Amino acid sequence: MKVTRLEAVPVSVPLREPFTSALGVQSTSDYGIVIAEADDGTVGLGEISLIWHGNGAALCDLVERLLAPAVVGAGPFELTRFEAAAADLLAFGKHTLAAVAAVETALLDLAGKAAGQPVYNLLGGRARDRVPLSMSLPIAPVEEVLDRARRLVGEGFGTLKAKGGGDHGRLVEVVAALRAEFGPRLGIRVDLNMACPLAKDALRLIRRLEPYDVMSVEQPLPADDVDGMAELRALSPVPVMADESVWSPGDAWRVLRARAADIVNVYVPESGGPARARRIADLCATAGIGVAIGSMPELGIGTAAAAHVAFSSPRLDQPSDVAGHLYHADDVVRTGLVVEDGFLLPPAGPGLGVELDRDKLDAYRMNPGRVGSGAAVRPSLRLS
Repeated sequence: MKVTRLEAVPVSVPLREPFTSALGVQSTSDYGIVIAEADDGTVGLGEISLIWHGNGAALCDLVERLLAPAVVGAGPFELTRFEAAAADLLAFGKHTLAAVAAVETALLDLAGKAAGQPVYNLLGGRARDRVPLSMSLPIAPVEEVLDRARRLVGEGFGTLKAKGGGDHGRLVEVVAALRAEFGPRLGIRVDLNMACPLAKDALRLIRRLEPYDVMSVEQPLPADDVDGMAELRALSPVPVMADESVWSPGDAWRVLRARAADIVNVYVPESGGPARARRIADLCATAGIGVAIGSMPELGIGTAAAAHVAFSSPRLDQPSDVAGHLYHADDVVRTGLVVEDGFLLPPAGPGLGVELDRDKLDAYRMNPGRVGSGAAVRPSLRLS
């Protein structure tokens, strides 16, 4: 099997309802859908999931101009050579890892279909039979947050993540209200998305949250403040989770070496693909640090990719965000993802276990007249 064509289609898919976090308000997911066609007619799918730096849709042109020439003519199992070529082509800007991740996902989807195996078997095999899920709650007035929490708990979810920003009093009030209403049966995570400027600010907030038995506090400090995260982790009575601080395996190594987190939230887009995400999970396991799997939130393709990482990860220490597709009003794929009582079941079928809906792809395409050029760029970096 050889890749004969690689296309990246920008799409804009609405969320079920607008979502507010410390990063802003999101009402649509403007992503890119990567389609890899093989010489036997098989199609592999990937997703550029990114909500920063102009969003994932903005990276579609980069995929077609730079990454497509590196994979057309190559086999889908040549992931190591693709990673090396991508690193050379995209040496600057961490956000481009989301584009690399989408192409790697499409190659793994092709490889799984060629082997007749789900992607998790290509990543080391299934380590668990189900993945506990966490659903996120937006920054909103307390009663509005509680209304959404009641709905999610009624749907069977046992862990919810409260988003926080600059108003720490509001966050404490939300967490206190969640604990008062649902009692100890509800797992509560807190995600600050870098909202605290200093470690002492974060520690003050964490001590206010401690009485409500929160499971973890995610990325309280700016992404590059690894020393501050280490200082905070040493003093915090609540486990500290790294998120934006960890994109690549190199980032993970710096955080682990500094002892700057108790848990790392691993993302497929930020890592550069499912295989690199598994590498980060392996590093954490070796260092004795916990793992959760994060979400942008992705559409169905990206959620499936994250699911295969979650099912194959050597450890999974907290309920994970592998439910991005549930935040959206629609999708561009038909998925075999099944959620039961707050748990994700293993994806079915070979590859990712998703099927492209071309009518939906056309409906949500941001620029219907756009056609990928596939023009050759730096042909010396082709994998074939």
